[in-house]
Amino acid sequence: MLSLAHQIAVALAGIYLVAVVYSWQAIKYVLKPTVTLLIAYPTFNRPYSKISAGLLCSTLGDIFLMAPSQSMFIPGLLSFLAAHVLYIASFEAPLRLSWTAAPLAAFAASMACILWPGVTKEGIEVQLGVVVYILAITTMAFKATLTNVPMLVCGTLLFCISDAVLAYAKFIRLFAWSEFVVMLTYYMAQLCIAIVHS
Repeated sequence: MLSLAHQIAVALAGIYLVAVVYSWQAIKYVLKPTVTLLIAYPTFNRPYSKISAGLLCSTLGDIFLMAPSQSMFIPGLLSFLAAHVLYIASFEAPLRLSWTAAPLAAFAASMACILWPGVTKEGIEVQLGVVVYILAITTMAFKATLTNVPMLVCGTLLFCISDAVLAYAKFIRLFAWSEFVVMLTYYMAQLCIAIVHS
């Protein structure tokens, strides 16, 4: 059973997705960080929760990436990178060899190859940031698979999809429905992770 905050978050996320379809910019600006904060709220019940801190970093990243100026991309990237590091630290599972390393490594390598032609047009700080980010999100998904918690695995894989689509749209080619797919998978990912830690 979803908490009240999560039920409201799901409802507002639905409105946000409608706003994406109809380009209601003002509604998007208001709802984007609001939904993430509502997803985070039930996790505040746990003291010193790394998941709570990660969700707050994600909220900050949401705000940075909404800014019309491209100068906010790096702060947004760093905010989400911090969130992924916090998530990795919060997933309680000893590191060990697992078959899941192979497909996730293939995903990381594929994303690097696909994005590189577009990323090389950016500054060195963006190039390094993208490489580190791909490693971080892949590590997060790998660590989640070691927990054997299906909701966490689902959430981190959805995050990989969301960020892959976002990066492709930014560095290679923007395509119809890219923002819709990014935000749908993003909110689903955050909700899956938060539910486990609420």
